[in-house]
Amino acid sequence: MTLYTATAVRDGRWWLLTVDGLGATQSRTLKDAPQAVRGLVSSMLDIDAGSFEVAVAPAIDRTVLDHVASARRAVSEAARMQGDAAAESRAAARELEGLGLTGTDIASILEVSPQRVSQLLAR
Repeated sequence: MTLYTATAVRDGRWWLLTVDGLGATQSRTLKDAPQAVRGLVSSMLDIDAGSFEVAVAPAIDRTVLDHVASARRAVSEAARMQGDAAAESRAAARELEGLGLTGTDIASILEVSPQRVSQLLAR
């Protein structure tokens, strides 16, 4: 599927969306920008709006975009680590249960609530 990329430049309260070789349109928000670009491409090329992909690239300072990318990586890594921690907690709770410990004792050892122990032990 063909991809059309629009460069988005902030212009007052609007985003100016330019697709090289096709033209420009505008949108009030970046959220609405892909739909605006889709309409532009569809009308300029007389093709179905669902027959191509759209990407919007905001023209923002490289330093800011680097911070955005770093933040996204950190969030992704935190989610992965949280998943790993939950898996380890489940394994530990099951092993402690296998030793005959009560839910209250398991909660004390894992430093979680008894309700969390119940969640960890749920099959």
